[in-house]
Amino acid sequence: MKRRAAYGESPDLGDVLNQLKKEKGFTFDTNQCGAINYGLCNHVDVLRYANPAYSGAHMMEIFKALSEGLDVRWMLNPELTAAKARELRLGIEAGLDVAILADPELPITNLQWLRRAMTKGIDITAYPEFQGSITKIIKKYNQLCNKEDTAKSKRCTLRIMKVREELCEMVVEYDDPRQLEQAINLINDQKLDKVQRIKDKLYELDIVAPEKRTMVPVERETYFEVLDH
Repeated sequence: MKRRAAYGESPDLGDVLNQLKKEKGFTFDTNQCGAINYGLCNHVDVLRYANPAYSGAHMMEIFKALSEGLDVRWMLNPELTAAKARELRLGIEAGLDVAILADPELPITNLQWLRRAMTKGIDITAYPEFQGSITKIIKKYNQLCNKEDTAKSKRCTLRIMKVREELCEMVVEYDDPRQLEQAINLINDQKLDKVQRIKDKLYELDIVAPEKRTMVPVERETYFEVLDH
């Protein structure tokens, strides 16, 4: 069956796959072939970097960085997940020294907040809190960015259903209804399924959940809606 490629199949894809199999014994699944095809379409040296040890998504991040002329050395650890490789790529794009972020044992949420702090010009090696739990990282980030005590002008309750169909409610504070609508649409589109991921995405869009008990189960109905203003 003919391979399907998202970017239009490179005429060299078959030859490159055959060469990698002949010279290195490499074979690839459909997603990995798609990443290799992307690299070829963007004139990347896929023979050097294509490796079945990487998932297709991880390889895609490497090839995206290479297509932009970026140094990918910190992205090459096969133990990194694709999500972590993406965070490293974003950091490299921003001109950050991502060596400190390249530990595959570093939780993805910690990595996201550390990259965010570095993008703000914060030296994360100067504060022990940035080596601690995600709660400590966020608290220190807020302190350094003067966000911790910023009061919001409006408050509403968001109703959220987790993937396992448990309906919950979350109280959030925000400034602009359009900002709230944008955040809701973005979260719904991304199908975020974990409480902390939803809370982080809201915070990233300047919407905060001030209560310690973030989600309160109520019933099982819809996925996400605004209950009141």
